[in-house]
Amino acid sequence: MTFHVTLATPDKVFFDGAATEAVCPGLRGFFGILARHTRMMTAMKTGILKIRGESQEQYFLVEGGMVEVANDRVELLADFVTPATSAADAEVKLDELKAKLPNPAA
Repeated sequence: MTFHVTLATPDKVFFDGAATEAVCPGLRGFFGILARHTRMMTAMKTGILKIRGESQEQYFLVEGGMVEVANDRVELLADFVTPATSAADAEVKLDELKAKLPNPAA
């Protein structure tokens, strides 16, 4: 069973199509969305977003944003999005981003 997913920043759409699952980086950990998911709206933190279609998975590094789920549609509006070629590539991009961020403990 599929649902419609749109992933966008204020100036570009990165994904707009059918999915069987989306795994999002929430403020309190990752959460999954499947078809017929209940209505919800929540914030995303910086992390890896996985969108699984019927025949492939796509990965994106997202930096902040919001998720709205309603009527078998998922709207993801992120501050910044970086596409990745695989889960490993997404992890590398996330590590690179974390290395660039200031260390608040320093």
